[in-house]
Amino acid sequence: MNSLKDISSFKRSNTDYEPKHPTALLATGGFDHSIVIWHPRTGDVYKKYDHTESQVNCLKFSDDGKLLAVTGYEVLRVYDVHSNSPLTVMSNNPDKNSKNITCVGFDRTESTRLITGGEDGFCRVWDFPKRNLKHAGEKDCSEMGVINCLSTKHRHYIAVLGTQLGHIVGWRAEDNSVDVLYSKKGVSINSIDCFSSDNETKVAAITMAGHLLYQYNAEPWLEQNCHFRYGLSCTISADGNSLATGGTDGRIQLFGLEKGKIFQLQEFSDPKLKWVWDLQFSDDKKFLFVASNDGIVQMWNIDDKIVKRTYRGHQKTVVSLSLFQQNCDPFQNVRI
Repeated sequence: MNSLKDISSFKRSNTDYEPKHPTALLATGGFDHSIVIWHPRTGDVYKKYDHTESQVNCLKFSDDGKLLAVTGYEVLRVYDVHSNSPLTVMSNNPDKNSKNITCVGFDRTESTRLITGGEDGFCRVWDFPKRNLKHAGEKDCSEMGVINCLSTKHRHYIAVLGTQLGHIVGWRAEDNSVDVLYSKKGVSINSIDCFSSDNETKVAAITMAGHLLYQYNAEPWLEQNCHFRYGLSCTISADGNSLATGGTDGRIQLFGLEKGKIFQLQEFSDPKLKWVWDLQFSDDKKFLFVASNDGIVQMWNIDDKIVKRTYRGHQKTVVSLSLFQQNCDPFQNVRI
């Protein structure tokens, strides 16, 4: 099954009007072997795909919102979002995709290049300039453990990796070298995100123990207790000044980020939330999208600390989400 609903079937008012290709999309995936792409303002389904090979581990939109990369067990797929079929498929290749592919990101400088990390401890680069996915390079980081997470937003590295054995590593693709940015035995790095501008870089990570790690440029790491139980997710806002984290305690924590300082802004939770697997800010920071283990995704109004929209389309835990917004498309006409 590919398309569940087509946007042409909806009758819209002038304020709800969407151009040929939507300017905002939300993709979600998880343990029910399905991917749903939503209109985030209205909660209507734009596309739905079966991911029959395995559960969905991670998904990411390209910067232009035209492509969606999805990983699972020995599976890497790239969907052409506005078509009815995958752009390209890489699956069940024991030579290049051993075990779970845990994380994926688009190269920040090359839109036809993907970076993946997995349980085998390898970080890999994939090119698809002619709709054929091609293995283009790799780095063996298996001595540092399973690669749990990665970010492709760091200005000095093709990817920054977080590993199960407590390492944060920057991979330089030009000479295939790595810099160990952080290392602490017995600390699993569960989620990582970066922000880069011309003169500054911010890196944030959440650990299995629920601790928040933060580094500004090359300054010493700051560490702060964040969640009572396991930490699962963290995300930095588009302007680099805010951070959100989630964990198995069902709480969402919001922080401000400055040059050498973290300060807590607010905390909120919902009795329905148990494990917060993934989250992402809207570009204007008015809303926070949250994926949880009850099979639903929520859109929170940050100022009011209330749920503005609930997306129901999954039968099991939602572990990953990705939000695309064109030109910082604001959600000014959210229909309640």
